[in-house]
Amino acid sequence: MKSLPPAASVMPWLYWTLFPVHRIFLSLYFGQIIFQGYENLPESGPVVLAPKHFSRWDPLVISLLSTEPLRFMTNANQFEGFQGWLIERLGAFPVDLNHPTVSTMRCAIELLQAGKKLVMFPEGGIVRDQPLRPLKTGLARLVLQAEAKIPECVAIPIVPIAIRYDPSANPCASILINISSPLYSHAYRQENDKQTAVALTQALQDSLLQGLENI
Repeated sequence: MKSLPPAASVMPWLYWTLFPVHRIFLSLYFGQIIFQGYENLPESGPVVLAPKHFSRWDPLVISLLSTEPLRFMTNANQFEGFQGWLIERLGAFPVDLNHPTVSTMRCAIELLQAGKKLVMFPEGGIVRDQPLRPLKTGLARLVLQAEAKIPECVAIPIVPIAIRYDPSANPCASILINISSPLYSHAYRQENDKQTAVALTQALQDSLLQGLENI
């Protein structure tokens, strides 16, 4: 596996200091946090976690799914001041949602080459006015590029994750997380990568919508 790109490095002492604190905080701030389908999370190897994005709390909630640092592709406007300093040292790296750069895509691919768990919110931002914003093919295209650069890897699993706050993302709300079965690109292979990305994106959208209906 490749070494990690500097932009996505985690500061170990900071991460492991905050690791128990953030879990205790979430358990006190919210009510129940209920997981469904935890067995669908791959135990090892590169994986892309693709959650519904409802709230600024989502990254902290998703972090509960792993005992190892997750890497987050995060909107570049979040990297200001102390918050930016902190999240960058906890594994986040920036993306310009309107104009993603080659360096951002390269960072994400290198993380997957290094066998890390990458979190990408496929809606591209927080969406509350509809169950799910129609998805673009960026996530699928990135996975296909990464697979082409990892010869020993048959496919990188994409794990759809539905999140619902009941009644909303306020103190004492319950959080329900539905983890669906992983999607693999070879199951949606078409004549070319462009068509494959479209088919894989549609499958991801359908799975997320189904997951939201089940919680």
